[in-house]
Amino acid sequence: MRIFMAKRWVVACAVALLGAAGVQAVGTAAHAVGGGTAASGDALRFAAKLDVGGVRSCTGALITPWWLVTATSCFADGGAVPAGAPALPTTATLGRPDLATSAGLVVRVDRVVPHPDRGVVLARLSRPAYGVPVVKVSTAAPTVGDTVVAGGYGRTGDTWVPTTLRTADFTVAAVAAGTLELTGTGDATICKGDAGGPALRRVGSGFELVGVHVASTQGGCLGETETRRTAVEARLDGLATWISQNAVTPGAQQLALTATRIGLLKGDYGTQVKEGGLSAAWTTLLANAKQIVVDGDRIGVLTNDGVAYVKDGATTATFVNEYSNVKQLALSANRIGIVTNAGVALVKDGGLSAAWVTEYQGVQQIALAGDRIGVLTNAGAALVKDGGLSAPWVTQFTGVRQIALSADRIGVVTTAGAARVKDGGLSALWEIQATSGADVLSLAGDRIGLLTTDRVAKVKDGALTAAFVTQYTNVRQLDIAADRIGVVTLDGPALVKDGGLSALWTTVWP
Repeated sequence: MRIFMAKRWVVACAVALLGAAGVQAVGTAAHAVGGGTAASGDALRFAAKLDVGGVRSCTGALITPWWLVTATSCFADGGAVPAGAPALPTTATLGRPDLATSAGLVVRVDRVVPHPDRGVVLARLSRPAYGVPVVKVSTAAPTVGDTVVAGGYGRTGDTWVPTTLRTADFTVAAVAAGTLELTGTGDATICKGDAGGPALRRVGSGFELVGVHVASTQGGCLGETETRRTAVEARLDGLATWISQNAVTPGAQQLALTATRIGLLKGDYGTQVKEGGLSAAWTTLLANAKQIVVDGDRIGVLTNDGVAYVKDGATTATFVNEYSNVKQLALSANRIGIVTNAGVALVKDGGLSAAWVTEYQGVQQIALAGDRIGVLTNAGAALVKDGGLSAPWVTQFTGVRQIALSADRIGVVTTAGAARVKDGGLSALWEIQATSGADVLSLAGDRIGLLTTDRVAKVKDGALTAAFVTQYTNVRQLDIAADRIGVVTLDGPALVKDGGLSALWTTVWP
């Protein structure tokens, strides 16, 4: 992980030097706090490892389920960092102190908001990091002589590419307006790859965030000849108003559509549904959710605790607990499908109390449409069966990261970002929809929806060779059903149109 750590204590200069250092052609994996110890337990799971465009890495700290804070220099490419989408594609690995494990999650960063003069930036996640703890931002600066804990995924004194978050104690040597100066205890030091990492005050059994790393002399870091082990932190106390004004929870996360119903997962994890026209009233469903599904008269909600609930009939009907330890839920007519946290795909056909049938193991996604069932395996193979639950599987494509079904159509997005759709039997030929830049496919009737990696929602109607029509930009999620198209924008409003591709949008939430 390269950071942007300056060699001098002039902070204005430091930020520029850090940015320059970050562009060197070294690998993109993380490094760590030199001289520290590997973090253990859950206390520091709020730390984030940032990969910025595959050319540099940083450390950050999760302060709300949607937002983390890090150093502005992580996103600087020789100039000022504007508010908006990061210039380079950026991901955050959260809840994973040991990068060699599969704990936590990896989430795309879709917006950054730099502070005008503090050297810190807020980075918004494309989806909330539910299950990862957040760290409280301190409202008071430490005093000279206090001990703080510094964390980071950066280089150490003997390893270029460590795989663990490391921490070390530092002493506060000076407190200035907007910054802290730290001195390493023993052989503790801040190295490249630690930029934006947290400086923490111990509070009981936990921590408060007092600053983020913005500059270091790098003494003791591998490849450096400097002997001083000092660092500069950007203070976070006093930024409560700026944080609350900018680290806003988006209004919506996900839309789910049918011809007559709209389901919504809000930014605060609540769910609701409306039936009828686009201006119909909402009916509140379950809280603490991560997915909503609607199909026909059925409504499904998957909670953040992994419980899949389904109701059948009126929007006010009672939910039935269908399964626990679930990571994905799917509905189609009388079928319910789930993927468990262990990667097992199960489907039931009939009433809500019908028996489950195990369909496949090692699954990351399930899709249902009519009599078809599709699964995407952990190895990236898309398989589909047509007919009964015990019908044979037919491999459709490999190197896949998403599968979509509707009636007689099958769609895949490959790991290389290409999108393909076939129409007809399982052995029909594929028609390329996008050669690159595809993120998510949506299929419904004769419509194909495509959300690109640059967050543009496009829809086509008719033949597979029809032209796509751009529907909306800056889109978080796209769904289509019958004559309806719905989008959730990056900033949270959810909009739906009903009719042709040129129909007018209606904001349905908030």
